[in-house]
Amino acid sequence: MDRKAETSKTDMASSIEAITQHFSDQFDRDTAERDPSERRIGSELKFPLVNASDGTAASREAVDALWEYLQQRGWEPVKDKMVGKVVGAKKPGEQNDTLASCETGYCKPEFSLAHVADLHRLDESVRALREELQPFCDRHSVRFLGYGIQPVSPPCEDLVMKKGRTSVWDKVFGANRVLPEEDGDDMCLFTVNAASHVHLNVDKAEAVRAVNVLNGFSGAQLALTADSSVWKGRADSRHKCVAEMLWEWWMPETERIGMPEKRFNDLGDYVKTVADFRPVFVKRDGHPIILTEYDSFAEYFRQGVAVGVTTSGDEVEITPEETDFDVHSTCYWYNARLSRYSTVENRTNDQQPPDNLLCIPALSLGLVSAVDEAEEALANLDWSKLQKAREVACSDALSGEVDGMPLADFARRMLEVAELGLKRRGLDEQQYLAPLWDRVKRRECPADEALNLFAEGGIEALVEARSF
Repeated sequence: MDRKAETSKTDMASSIEAITQHFSDQFDRDTAERDPSERRIGSELKFPLVNASDGTAASREAVDALWEYLQQRGWEPVKDKMVGKVVGAKKPGEQNDTLASCETGYCKPEFSLAHVADLHRLDESVRALREELQPFCDRHSVRFLGYGIQPVSPPCEDLVMKKGRTSVWDKVFGANRVLPEEDGDDMCLFTVNAASHVHLNVDKAEAVRAVNVLNGFSGAQLALTADSSVWKGRADSRHKCVAEMLWEWWMPETERIGMPEKRFNDLGDYVKTVADFRPVFVKRDGHPIILTEYDSFAEYFRQGVAVGVTTSGDEVEITPEETDFDVHSTCYWYNARLSRYSTVENRTNDQQPPDNLLCIPALSLGLVSAVDEAEEALANLDWSKLQKAREVACSDALSGEVDGMPLADFARRMLEVAELGLKRRGLDEQQYLAPLWDRVKRRECPADEALNLFAEGGIEALVEARSF
């Protein structure tokens, strides 16, 4: 190896070391502020917002009216610095805010509930949210659906939420493998999906173990919780979890979506893997600067002066900062990942029927609370088999089988571990797993129910049954 190559390799290793140290230090700062005797839980609830009459996507005006309605009820407005308009609302919780916002699509509002110390209090938060939203739904003839995808309106550019974060994706990951150009870039697929994400406090020693466990059980989770089988006004004949397939269609043959390529050895291994991903953008003064010149974040970070492009196409010079990795950490989409808030985030599952919204936090909390037993349950399964389980679950759910392993049996074993973890907490939280046990018994997931509703009563029946 010549001297120049050796220097480059040394510089890259130094960059990754600095990034890892930054990530580790942030974890230490965040966990130092937490009560070590409790594991707090946060739920991100994304809902399709539809017109009550026909299940089509609600209008932008309805979403703007939602922000105004919440402000009238004491929530504070949230403005996007780039577009200069209100794009959400928030209200304080015990330690952080409850935030209402929209992701890629304006017609799938997201409620990130303030973190709480147990599932009973989370249940109270969900019930309070339902009560708070009911008058708005009646007044505007709209419905928030406990369902994993817009049931009628197809993905398209017209549904994109106009704000700073959504202004970069087509410029970095531009493609039309799925959508025709007249409907926008494939990024627009994510204007219609709706999920139930969970954040859990973890300490640094268990963080990567929790990520491995939640990713390893991706197939079992999807088999139980698939709920996006009817979309674009018709039943999908191939997939019960269309929402998960959107990631594959958007970014095929990539290592930054779905399940990671391997189990992670430790925090350093995890951070190095993420630092090897191509960077997307950084922020300066609230505005995105798109990075197109670098093959990895680590390569960008080791630049004394880096080059980026504004959303208007102007080239600018920037000095890389350690906090740029915090933004980079939002630009990969594992089923489970470590967040920039020093939590483990379970992103695997579709949104659930309205009365079952606690089953995803319960499952996630139970698995992480029994991480030793969860690791043991996965230990004898090759990672490639677990990846295949995820693929099969998207199409067949609980009727699927992988190399002689019925996914229903895999899901049952996962539930046994989760129940053990919840019982260990001693708070009678295992009751929230009841809908999942019932699904295993019947070998039916919510997607099966959605197909039956649609077959018997059309979109109207699906909207009525799934109205939050």
